[in-house]
Amino acid sequence: MTPTTFAEKKVLNELETGLDIVFGEGPLEDRLPPAEAGPDRQVRASFVRWLAMGSDGAPTLHAKGLRIVGALITNDGPAGAETPGLDLEGAVLKHDLALIACRFHAPILLRNARLQSLFLNHAHIPGSAPGTPAANWALTADRLETRGGVFLRDARCEGEVRLLGARIGGNLDSDGATLTNPNGNALSGSRLEARGDVFLRGARCEGAVHLLGARIGGDLACTGATLTNPNGDTLSADGLHTRGGVFLSGARCEGAVSLPGARIKGDLACNGATLSRPGGDALVASSAEVGGILFWIGEMTVEGAVDLRAASFKAIYDHRACWPKPGELGLDRCAYGAFVGNGVPVSANARIDWLGRQYAKGDGQEFRPQPWEQCAKVLREMGHREDARLILIDKERRLRADAARRGQRGWLLRAADRVLDVTIAYGHRPLRALLFLAILWFIGADVFRAAWHMDQFKPNNAFVLRAPEWVMCDPKLEDGRDMASGKDVARPEGWSADTSQLKCFLEQPEARDFPKFNAGIYAFDVLFPLVDVEQQANWIPDPACAGEAKWSMLPSSRDCVGWWAKAFVYVLILAGWGLSLLAVAGFSGLVKSD
Repeated sequence: MTPTTFAEKKVLNELETGLDIVFGEGPLEDRLPPAEAGPDRQVRASFVRWLAMGSDGAPTLHAKGLRIVGALITNDGPAGAETPGLDLEGAVLKHDLALIACRFHAPILLRNARLQSLFLNHAHIPGSAPGTPAANWALTADRLETRGGVFLRDARCEGEVRLLGARIGGNLDSDGATLTNPNGNALSGSRLEARGDVFLRGARCEGAVHLLGARIGGDLACTGATLTNPNGDTLSADGLHTRGGVFLSGARCEGAVSLPGARIKGDLACNGATLSRPGGDALVASSAEVGGILFWIGEMTVEGAVDLRAASFKAIYDHRACWPKPGELGLDRCAYGAFVGNGVPVSANARIDWLGRQYAKGDGQEFRPQPWEQCAKVLREMGHREDARLILIDKERRLRADAARRGQRGWLLRAADRVLDVTIAYGHRPLRALLFLAILWFIGADVFRAAWHMDQFKPNNAFVLRAPEWVMCDPKLEDGRDMASGKDVARPEGWSADTSQLKCFLEQPEARDFPKFNAGIYAFDVLFPLVDVEQQANWIPDPACAGEAKWSMLPSSRDCVGWWAKAFVYVLILAGWGLSLLAVAGFSGLVKSD
């Protein structure tokens, strides 16, 4: 092929040097030629193809390949034809192709091509002509194969960059690139395989970045990038596999970041990112497996839901100020090994606030307890047992409140829930039952002491109650005659009508061997039914009320203290059985496992 412009002659003359064939002056970023550049910068796309493929008498390329900097690559196809500018579809190139800081008049076609490395740094590539039947694309390289990398650093592509099913032996480097396709995909790399990293650091992508099912040997780094697609996914990487991490540090994403089912061996870093999709999902990482840490710290802004359902992380490093709003966090079946860093104090209050921001998306608004169980498990393994216990107590309260809200628990079950909460905190605080037992013991001891001092106790022994030592002290006897039996009974020495039957009995020599009464031990004997200290077996409150106060049942009536003491015996017996069983159930885990 005969060169037709000064620029093409310059390319031929310097081709064998292996150096960059440079047009223009100044730093690399200033060498991009204007669209109206003259023959001194113009190189035909067909001329580039002829040299790159080495066909039809083309000179042999240097081992470093074809390297042109600052040229205007013109489309010399038929006028009005819907053809690409540089067409290397299916071409097999043995060397690198570097068209750096070049401006193209038409899109580039590299579908099914094979080459060493592709350099398009600082290049300007237009999209398809308006009105063409094909979608708007700037670079089509479906199923491209390279032994090295593909470089689009600081390039500007005004259409879709297509790398569907491409196999890249090195990095896909688009740092600082501007990829614009507002009505479609800015970058399509579904099923892409890159043995190195995929870089979009500082890139500006207007349109979706699609990496569905991509396999990356290193990192997917979008640090500081601006990804814009407000009506859909700004980064769509369902089923992504990376041997490194995914970095969104400092990125601004206007649209959903979608990583469902991703397998990320390293970290998922969102520190300092802006994730914005109001009314929708800002981040979807459901079922993702992250072998490293989820970083959720820094000056983050989150507007939209964060879906981490069924995801797994080695650890979470988060900050309270970065959490999504209440009702916009999905954690059901999310698993993680620890909380690290100092962003959030490892406390129950902070984690309950975090867990309380969940939604029940797609679950019919049904409460899901697993996130509380998972958080408690992690806190317990980290040594924060009390915080883990508080998390589980909060879970039980929410679980029962949700069941009551849906009409699944009647008033009796709600009352039982309340008792379990107050007494043993649903089995997580079994020692609290001992506190209630101690309170009841103290009250019981005071009640029984008062009844004793008011002489409203009597022996709990049928033989003693029939013995003369007790019967002869009954003030109801008239003129020394027992009104019940009609027999004459001798009053004890020193007896008077003002002496109660109990005091009279205790003053007799025969009563000295009868077990002594102790209010505290009596209350203990009544309260703990499995323990017998022979107080309740020998003494019992006298429930008889004197005079007109018999049926008044007023606590202020001195004549009925024995009645109240007798009633309190039954209260203590029931409470003792109930609280003891609850304490045992709490210690054994029966309540918690239920």
